[in-house]
Amino acid sequence: MTKTKVEDCFEEGLLKKIKPNLNFAEQSIKQAEHFLDEAEILINSNIKDMAFIALYNASFHAARTLLFRDGIKERSHYCVCKYIEEKYQVQELVTVQHAVILDSLRSKRNDIQYSLEIPKLEEDLNEIFDQVTDFLERVREIIKKGEKPVD
Repeated sequence: MTKTKVEDCFEEGLLKKIKPNLNFAEQSIKQAEHFLDEAEILINSNIKDMAFIALYNASFHAARTLLFRDGIKERSHYCVCKYIEEKYQVQELVTVQHAVILDSLRSKRNDIQYSLEIPKLEEDLNEIFDQVTDFLERVREIIKKGEKPVD
């Protein structure tokens, strides 16, 4: 039996089991909402790079909500994406699109934030906004219904 990427994240200390924390989960979802609101303002102002980063931050905090609720502390954005993919998307608690948008935003955000070249965004930020909004709404449903992945 081969190890999953999430198992590697735990072994490397990039994900760590902690006591589930609904207070942190609530704070993280509020952060996601805040960044989504900021993204909308930035999109409407045609400030594309910062809008993209705000969209990523909204999706990251939405995902982090689930980790806090599950009792997982993260030290790697990559591992957050893999956790959502392996624990939530595989068990169909979130869609493939939700998992893909989270990881693709993470990758593109790294390019924008760390590249020495001025980014050229060709993505439709309104479409991404809608996808992140959908992911955030799904996270709210998961929390409200108490849905959890099976280990």
